[in-house]
Amino acid sequence: MKKISAIKIYLLLILLSMNSLYAQAETYHYRADVRGMTCAFCAYSVSKNINALPGITAESVDVSLVDESVVFSSQKKVSEEIISSIFSESGFTISNLTFSKDKAIQNKASKEIVLDMTLDLFKASELVSIIEAVGEYATNSSSQVIIEAPQSEEKTILGPLLMGRQDVIKIRYIPTDSDKIHLQLLSRAE
Repeated sequence: MKKISAIKIYLLLILLSMNSLYAQAETYHYRADVRGMTCAFCAYSVSKNINALPGITAESVDVSLVDESVVFSSQKKVSEEIISSIFSESGFTISNLTFSKDKAIQNKASKEIVLDMTLDLFKASELVSIIEAVGEYATNSSSQVIIEAPQSEEKTILGPLLMGRQDVIKIRYIPTDSDKIHLQLLSRAE
């Protein structure tokens, strides 16, 4: 009985120390003006470029077409040269890059799944109206779309979601080797 109590206390101490370490992790917050964005697809491209950087917190990336800006957080410091080169390679330019750091725990807003579906990759062209409806819903609400599908299908799938839209849709595209498209629509829980 004493061994079990000692093991429980030991595990509790480990968990508390890990929580303490997590609370002290530095987070870097960035903001920059972005020139050259004209539509939702441009904003997605900017978001994708930022998410490619090491240490980026995917949920923190927020691109605004109206303000022509991007805001994001990272667990690692990212140099201005690296950020500028990513944008110049994609045809956009950044200016007024600022960053701050803190030791606060990042507060993630809770989200609820509004839609979770898996589509056959070979029938995706037949489901354009469903994909467009998801895009319409995401545009008119504070939602995020997560898509897991082959990298080769990215533009085909994102076309109905983004093309022609002047409002930003928060999209995270995760490349897979599957022959399925897994689509999730997440909404902020009230």
